[in-house]
Amino acid sequence: MRKFELSREQIDFLKKEYADNPLVQKVLTSENNRRFEIDVDTKIAFMDYIEDESVYWIGNDYEATPKTRMLESIRDDIYYQTN
Repeated sequence: MRKFELSREQIDFLKKEYADNPLVQKVLTSENNRRFEIDVDTKIAFMDYIEDESVYWIGNDYEATPKTRMLESIRDDIYYQTN
């Protein structure tokens, strides 16, 4: 199992932007007071998905958008807490 914590801002962002995504919702359902506990396979799939999404949201000028920065902050926070 992998445990990590996200800020309220990060959680709210995921709930709003990815309300229809089953993987994101699976992770969010494990929340207990901003803390999450998920199995390793789910963590790997979630991190890969977040990475792909952060690239998808890069602007036309190849500059990071607010969504890209938020996704990267979520990815980085989880990475540092679980490695």
